[in-house]
Amino acid sequence: MTSHPYPAPQRRTTNSLGAGASAMLFAFLTSGCVVTPDENTASEDHAQEPSPPVGYSPPHEGTEEADALASSITTSTWLGNNLQIDVIALERLENDILRLRLKIINKSGETVQLRDGLGEPGDQYTASAITLIDSENKQRYLSYDQSDGSCLCQTLGGQISGGASEALWVAFPTPPDDLESMTITTPLTPPIFDVPISESSETVDSQELANPVILDLTMISDDLENQTGRTENNEEVSILLSSDVLFETNSSDLSGNAWEILEQVAQEINDATATSVSVDGYADNTGSDSVNEKLSLERAQTVESTLSGMVTRDEVSYEVNGHGSNDPIADNSTEEGRERNRRVSITFEK
Repeated sequence: MTSHPYPAPQRRTTNSLGAGASAMLFAFLTSGCVVTPDENTASEDHAQEPSPPVGYSPPHEGTEEADALASSITTSTWLGNNLQIDVIALERLENDILRLRLKIINKSGETVQLRDGLGEPGDQYTASAITLIDSENKQRYLSYDQSDGSCLCQTLGGQISGGASEALWVAFPTPPDDLESMTITTPLTPPIFDVPISESSETVDSQELANPVILDLTMISDDLENQTGRTENNEEVSILLSSDVLFETNSSDLSGNAWEILEQVAQEINDATATSVSVDGYADNTGSDSVNEKLSLERAQTVESTLSGMVTRDEVSYEVNGHGSNDPIADNSTEEGRERNRRVSITFEK
C-alpha cells in the first residue's frame, strides 16, 4: 500500500514569529476565518484600499503571464473552487535558496482578504505557512525566516478583487542537488504532488537567515509490528490503529505513543475534503460482551475527542461507535489474531 508521510510534532527552533504556536495543532494549518469578504465594499461608496502591509514587495516579473506547473482549488475557505492557487515555479536560486512562486486567483465576484490564510501567525498576507515535502528522503521543509524573525517571502498588497489574481513567492532551504521534485502542502488546498524543481540564475535579497527548519517525517502505513494499516479507494480512506499501541491495557487512556499517531491522522483529515469522520472501536472476544462494548466505545470516544482538538477545519463532524467483539478481522483463537481485532478505525472521504 502507498505510504502517506506526515511530520512528527515539532515547532520551529528558529527565531520565528510563529514559533509559539502549539506543536500539537500545527498552527500553520489553521483554516478558520482565513479568507473573508471585504465587508465595506458593498456598503460604503468611499471604501479605501487597505495600505500595503509592512514588507510588501511588488509581484515577480512574468508571474502573471507564466504557465502554471500545477493548480489546486481551496477546500477550507468559503470561496471553495472560486479561489485557486497556481504553482508557477519551484526553482533553485543562485544563492542556495529554493523559491516557490505562486499565483492566487480569485474567480468569484467578491473582493477578499487573504490575511493569514497561507501565512504563519505574525506573517499575514504571506505564504509562509506553506511547506514542502521531500518524499525520497522523508523530510518536510518549512519556509525560511530571516534573523529578525520575518519570513523571507513576498507580501500581498492587501485585498484581491473579484476576477483578479496576485503573485506571491516564499523561500525555503535548498534540497539535495539530485532531488527533482517536491510535494507542496498548503493550509487551504489538498497537497500538490510532484512539482518539478527548476534552476534559476536569479537571487533574492535577504538579511542574515535563521537556521533552516527541516523536519523528519513519520509514516502511517502497513506496520505489522504495531498492527496499523490503511485501506483506501478513489473516494475514501480508512486508517486502522491498534488499541494496544493507542491505549494502556484494559484502559481508554491514551499511551505516550498515541499522540504522534493521532496528530498524523488529524493532519490527513485537515488535508482531505471530508465533512464527516467515523470513529469505530473494536475488541477481541475475551471477556463479556458488556465489558467489550463499553471499552470499545470509550476508546473510540477518546480518539474522537483527541482528534477533534487537533483537526482545525471547523466543518468536520464525528460519528462514534463501539462494536465490542463484533466484526473481527482476524482469528480470535490466536494471540496475534486477538491483537489485530483490538483496534480503532477512522474513516473519512478524501
